[in-house]
Amino acid sequence: MVNINKWAAGKPLTRKLYMVDSYLREYLCEILDYIVEKGRRYYVVLNQTIFHPKSGGQPSDTGWIIGDGFRFEVRKVLDVSGVIVHYGKLVEGEMSGQGSTVKCVINWERRYKVMRLHTAGHILDYAIRNVYGRIVDTLNVFHGPPEPYVVYDVHSPSSDELEKIVKIANRIVSENRPVRIMFVSEKELTKAILNAPNIQRLPKSDKYRIVMIEGANAIPCTGTHVKRTGEIGRIVVKKVEELGRGFKLVYDVE
Repeated sequence: MVNINKWAAGKPLTRKLYMVDSYLREYLCEILDYIVEKGRRYYVVLNQTIFHPKSGGQPSDTGWIIGDGFRFEVRKVLDVSGVIVHYGKLVEGEMSGQGSTVKCVINWERRYKVMRLHTAGHILDYAIRNVYGRIVDTLNVFHGPPEPYVVYDVHSPSSDELEKIVKIANRIVSENRPVRIMFVSEKELTKAILNAPNIQRLPKSDKYRIVMIEGANAIPCTGTHVKRTGEIGRIVVKKVEELGRGFKLVYDVE
């Protein structure tokens, strides 16, 4: 059994290309190191990556790392203290050595669906705030297939309130508002955020990435998002489930 935390310790931090451009589908990267788990299953670290790890309520990307004479299927991606580790299976050839240039290829259909879902989740936060008249913190989130959801720390909405939530959310979608990414310092954070939940849980950092939906909210987030709300299509609420604390809103995009 590979101790990933121990193996990744001391390696250079990975340059996270998805933080700057969520639309990168392919990119050339360099192999820094890899280790065999068992058989043809490996953990691989690159100098930079377009693969988003499982974090912040977003599932990890999948796809391929392709090199000279080999093809590696990326099945999951982990963030180990800033070092992005790609786990998967060598399906063709033999792995290239350290320093080799490889092409990373995202499973774009899956990634783009996640981007639409994640931006839709931020829009639902805005709609919830409008209906409840205050910022509502989230207790748990998952912005990916097969069942995206948000758990809000408040009582379940009535049928009329739920109808309003969906109407407000899809108005933001239909207005095709721009979604912008900006990076701010800790001193600039309070001025940059707008209607952001969970601020009291935000870890300390020298720099924060803010996802801003024009006129709706600006939330610290490291996830991948669409450039305009119209790309989402339509937000659909599948069900609402009352929990011991808060309620779970299961949604999708069409």
